[in-house]
Amino acid sequence: MARRGRSRGRGRGRGRSYPSRKPEKEQEQQLSSHASWEIMPLELREMVPEYLEDSIQSGKAKASVYASVCKEWYDYFEPYIFRRLTLSIERLNELEAMITGSRQLFVQHIWLRFERSVQPGVTPIKFRHEMDTLRFRATIFQLFQILSEWPERVAGQPGIALELTAFSAADPDYSMKDTIPDELKDVDLTIDSETLNAIYEKTPSNRRTLTDHERRQQSELREFYDPQSHLALLPVRLPTVGLITDLAMRRQMHISFFTNYIKLIMNSLPNLEFLTYEPRALQPFSRDNFEAAREIITKIPSSIRRLQMFEDSPSLYVDGTYLIRVNDNGGSLGRLLADISQDKEPEVISMSFIIDAVDFFSDFRTPQISRPHWKLGWLNLTSLVLTSAVITPERKDEIPSLLIAAARAARHMPKLEIMELYYVSRNHGGIFTYVHDSTGSILWWDSTWEWEFSPNVISMWKRAANVHGAKLFEHEESLIQLKGDDGMGWDGTILSLLRTRTTVVHPITYGNMMNGQIFM
Repeated sequence: MARRGRSRGRGRGRGRSYPSRKPEKEQEQQLSSHASWEIMPLELREMVPEYLEDSIQSGKAKASVYASVCKEWYDYFEPYIFRRLTLSIERLNELEAMITGSRQLFVQHIWLRFERSVQPGVTPIKFRHEMDTLRFRATIFQLFQILSEWPERVAGQPGIALELTAFSAADPDYSMKDTIPDELKDVDLTIDSETLNAIYEKTPSNRRTLTDHERRQQSELREFYDPQSHLALLPVRLPTVGLITDLAMRRQMHISFFTNYIKLIMNSLPNLEFLTYEPRALQPFSRDNFEAAREIITKIPSSIRRLQMFEDSPSLYVDGTYLIRVNDNGGSLGRLLADISQDKEPEVISMSFIIDAVDFFSDFRTPQISRPHWKLGWLNLTSLVLTSAVITPERKDEIPSLLIAAARAARHMPKLEIMELYYVSRNHGGIFTYVHDSTGSILWWDSTWEWEFSPNVISMWKRAANVHGAKLFEHEESLIQLKGDDGMGWDGTILSLLRTRTTVVHPITYGNMMNGQIFM
């Protein structure tokens, strides 16, 4: 544009003529007028912002920078400026003042960072659980009240994703408070991008063990890991918010803070489509997480499309000292999920270490189905990911029965595209995968010990593949190679091998795991 402007300044007389020298300020003004945005052809003006959108979504540039170029650019990039909001208690009042009119329609993601109360400068740390309860009650009520008054969105407009995290001023740097992998900072996680997809292709890093000082810090903050219940202070109800369609409570040291609020929050979100909940279990069979998971399952609305839970147990991270367990010891939660999910008809179910796949498929252990025939099946389910303690070398004789029951259930999933059953324990891991697409269906088995599909398992899954319309059916077994002398443990190895890893945990959680940040 600048070169074109200079060429027009040449004289038209015989021979070469040169423009007279003008003051520098006047030259800059003339160059600016020639290079203005308005003189560009309309086709180019439409292409430039579209090209810049990728840099915004990948976190390489900020929409506010582009919006400052000119009014036309501001009008174009304004929706990107207000698409993702980060709120604290102090900034919650600004939400009503700044997000007005059409800006309310631009908001697609709200990250509420709740700061918990500790008395500064006191050793040992003084926790203020009652104050936390009061402050969070007021905060979440105010947020829901504001959002309940925003205008409804027309068909085709995306809803709002609400992400909840909690932290405190006493949290150490190594904690998972709000740690975000460098690769995902400022990246729009709601939209596919090269940056987001690249995080799932990373090779798992080695685990970093805590120093003695860090272990002492962890011990001092242990009260923050456990849910503190003050029922007298809990709100009776929250305002109903139809705009929130996505709720995420990702893995962090304070995740248990939200356990007592899950029922209240779920009751106020009638249009919820996506749910991510990653509770931390500090001991086997944690009743707090079990009850929270039960509340979620019983409260999911018919609008649900993806249900994603991952119980993050410290025993996942030791060097084979403890056996990994599934929280649902009696199996009632697994059977409840199987029943309710057939009524709600989600598209994706991913439940890791919360329930056992054996219980989820309990109605299909034998060919004679005991349940009513008028309601049996998952009509919209395309992806199913579960864990099972059966998938261990100690219980390998039980694996065929599990896979046969899963195949019988798969025949009642007409849209199924992928099913993965996996587990990790005592330096061992195993994954069963069924994939169906336009080319056919295939079974995979990957484990740290030798194992092969039995003829009965192959026969039953071939029948399931026929229901799905497969013209080609194959199966394959392979060994997972251990990393070094430390064995399997949990350094992200199994998770990185899952084909469904994008729906097992939150992208930030996955990135932290791959970076070796697996401590509390």
